[in-house]
Amino acid sequence: MAVSAPPTAVPTAPGALPLFGHGLKLLCDPLGFMASLNDVGPLVRMRGPAFTSDVYLVNSPALLHQMLVTDARSYSQARITAGIGSQFGISLVMDMSFDGLTLFASHLRHRRAVQPAFHPRRVAAGTPALRQAVREAIADWAPGTTLRVDQEMARLAYRVNARAVCGDTPALDRVTAHLAALSSRTTLGMYWRLALPGLAHLRHVPGTGGFLRAVSGLRSAVADSLAHLREQGTAGDDVVSQLLRARYSDTDEPLDDRQIIADTLFLLWAATHGLKDVLPHVFHELALHPDVERRVHEEIDTVLQGRPVRAEDLPALDYTRRVVKETLRLHPAPWMLGRRSLVPVRLGTAELPAGTELAYCTYALHRHPAVHPDPLRFDPDRWLPDRARSLARCSDLAFGTGVRKCVGDTLTMNQVLTAVATIAARWQLRHVPGHRYRPRARIVISPGPLPMTCHPRKGLPGAAEAHGEESGNLPECRINRW
Repeated sequence: MAVSAPPTAVPTAPGALPLFGHGLKLLCDPLGFMASLNDVGPLVRMRGPAFTSDVYLVNSPALLHQMLVTDARSYSQARITAGIGSQFGISLVMDMSFDGLTLFASHLRHRRAVQPAFHPRRVAAGTPALRQAVREAIADWAPGTTLRVDQEMARLAYRVNARAVCGDTPALDRVTAHLAALSSRTTLGMYWRLALPGLAHLRHVPGTGGFLRAVSGLRSAVADSLAHLREQGTAGDDVVSQLLRARYSDTDEPLDDRQIIADTLFLLWAATHGLKDVLPHVFHELALHPDVERRVHEEIDTVLQGRPVRAEDLPALDYTRRVVKETLRLHPAPWMLGRRSLVPVRLGTAELPAGTELAYCTYALHRHPAVHPDPLRFDPDRWLPDRARSLARCSDLAFGTGVRKCVGDTLTMNQVLTAVATIAARWQLRHVPGHRYRPRARIVISPGPLPMTCHPRKGLPGAAEAHGEESGNLPECRINRW
């Protein structure tokens, strides 16, 4: 009879302070602190502030696979996810509850009803409108102009996702405007609600007024879009139209309006940040790596042959897709997520009681040298099939994994690839000399202010050489790679 090894003590992260625990480190330098814990162990205890529980950080792909896939039924969503859901309503991102079903079975029931809205065929059907929105967004760019790329891509993300999710309804402009207002208030309005969920509904938390008005305005605009689509007949490929068609497979019941609106609010917010915080990082990395950029341009020119990108072109943009995946590895938008144990669990050699809060940091995992060799090097070819197969399971968590994997991963990849192909077919973006790249990590990792200068593609009509520019010369841009 095999005898299991006795449980071992879990190491505690260094630097905890009385009363504050590791809270100040997470507030002041979250990315650097989390990456530093890769060296502490596969499971690390982080001290919570006074009157809050400790959190266990899971650093090992093997333990992550156990928690997120193998033993997924033993865990619920963590406190931080509950903080998100309390703002938008109970939706797919939270723990759902149906009579007679466990949390795991309830989530699976709802996910199976929602998933068809994100079928690749329906996502592909939105490519022409997406491409047109990108072309309109860059129509006013001029050679030598300095742009705030973070702001340009944010405006694009609001427009694109308002239409993709809510359709081309009379409320579209309102959805776009309220989505922009909500996104701009995400950090101030929501961050404290995640860190301290007990503050979620207090009226005097910083940012409360503007944040709650933005949520209320977006909810109203989504409700009007829903009503319009129902009146017109749900024939569109937008997400709300698909949710109107959705049925629970066990009862053939439709989703009620409150559920559709709750799911739509979160999907709008998540899809917007999936685009607005990833696209600037793609062009940031292309500007830092001219050889990578050259290969992207060559592939785009070969595949597109000078015409606008189509949905059927995207599978052929293989290298460009790997560039996006490598960008997501180094700059994942959601950087920390979590679970709570529903029953006593054993992770590795550690035994943890029911109710234990656990977290995993996508940013730190993706930069763990034992998981991704030479992790700070931007290397799209690490995603070549032969090399990717050698990676451990759960070493790539940009979109999560298991039954709670991001339901909109196909939508986000389609949006980013279409935008990159459309913009890079014509423009190169270059860093402003002396600008210091400073990513910000709160709920998601954003690039911070990212001024870049537009240069027409070398070799294209009216391109860089016509303006005396040498597209291969890179201005100095100071960056931090933890």
